[in-house]
Amino acid sequence: EELEETIGPGGLARTKAPRMQALRAMLRDRLGPDWDASRLEDMPIDEAKTWLTELPGVGPKTAACVLLFSLGRPALPVDTHVHRVAQRLGLIGSRVAAVPAHDMLEAQLPPDRYYDFHVTLIRHGRRVCHKQRPKCAECVLLDRCPGADDFIYS
Repeated sequence: EELEETIGPGGLARTKAPRMQALRAMLRDRLGPDWDASRLEDMPIDEAKTWLTELPGVGPKTAACVLLFSLGRPALPVDTHVHRVAQRLGLIGSRVAAVPAHDMLEAQLPPDRYYDFHVTLIRHGRRVCHKQRPKCAECVLLDRCPGADDFIYS
């Protein structure tokens, strides 16, 4: 219950909490009771991403979240908001799926900007650039947004 409350703001806490607890138990069984994620701090970033994504239920977004938020490592999580806003701004193509979007967006930014970029695009996606009925008239990026035409003139 405590874990559900902690991760609640991220969504799907009732589903994710049991999975996280099972994963933690599996890691402790495999690697010993004193294991913690700090061992990922010394791995090259690509190796750390691979190690994490080989765990059951861990995809590129979760791996990037662990690396960026827990360990302060350069990784760019691409959630639904980041993906949508990046597509509308033309940073990635409209047919680019979320998984390849991680590497494509990382290649466009210096690593020290990943955190700010991630947080800013999530905030923008939640407040302005909604999936349906985005508030283009309120958007500070309107003049630079190739995707706006799909909504303003439709």
